[in-house]
Amino acid sequence: MLTIKQFKEKYILSEAKGSGYDDEHATVSLWNHVIGHPKQKQFLKSHQAIKDEIQKARTDKKHPLNFANATTGFTGGKKSHHEESYYRELEHAAGTVHGLANHPEFQDAVKVKAKAKVSGASRGKLSDTWKNSGAKNATSKADIEIGERGEEHHKTVSLKKGDSQLMSAQPEEFHATYEHATTAHMQANDKFTDEHKKSVMDRIAKVRKHLASMANATPEKQRKHRDKAQKIMNQIHDEHPDLLSHIHHEASTGHGKFGHHQEGTARFLVTSGSESAHVHDTETQHEPIVAGRPRIALPKGTGRPGNVKIDYRAIKEK
Repeated sequence: MLTIKQFKEKYILSEAKGSGYDDEHATVSLWNHVIGHPKQKQFLKSHQAIKDEIQKARTDKKHPLNFANATTGFTGGKKSHHEESYYRELEHAAGTVHGLANHPEFQDAVKVKAKAKVSGASRGKLSDTWKNSGAKNATSKADIEIGERGEEHHKTVSLKKGDSQLMSAQPEEFHATYEHATTAHMQANDKFTDEHKKSVMDRIAKVRKHLASMANATPEKQRKHRDKAQKIMNQIHDEHPDLLSHIHHEASTGHGKFGHHQEGTARFLVTSGSESAHVHDTETQHEPIVAGRPRIALPKGTGRPGNVKIDYRAIKEK
């Protein structure tokens, strides 16, 4: 019988923080096993063949995918009580690995059996645009890297599991994102002029002040700041609807944050699925993403500013 502490760790704490084993490590572990396996071609014919391999691993402690051989990727670094979570994430990752490995843009990586690694904790070098806005968060946009940087088959992947958030930015990064996106919009659209950019950025500065003012405000005043800021954001995107695609692009790739193709950026936005993977190539813009307008969110915790989020909806499996 489980103690109260064990019950909470297994059924409550792990659910509050996630599944207990993260999808990034599951995808990396499964990719490396499948792509480097002598039966690679057999596995890539069907995601079910990959799931069968996971079931085989359950009963063989010498199998590389057996729970006994997993060392990283567990919530809080605690492996105990997460065995079922571990296998569930592996099975969910089966569709992702199958989808990636069969995608045209990943064929070169499959051919050379390129290894994958989790890169989400790495930090890139921030651009002047970010530094000038006071943004300091240098966390990588890429969650997974396949191959080594500089190699032709090198891939950088931002991994999403179902409906999630494309962006959750503090005031400084929010400001920097719009600084970059409005410049990109000017380059793509002759009708969006310097005057338009100035008008947008003047209003973004006002939104930034509302976000910062939430830090020491009462709950009632926080909501007022949120509503005023959201009204400004809606006005901006009503006036310039095509600007949104540049916001989405930056939130996905980090090109403005780090520089095009620099460390920390992501080229592929991938939605994991139990039977398939939706792969959005940010270079070619193939496979559209479905994301909303930025929304103003109240701070979580006292003394913190508000932030700006973009909700991302996964393309549902047929």
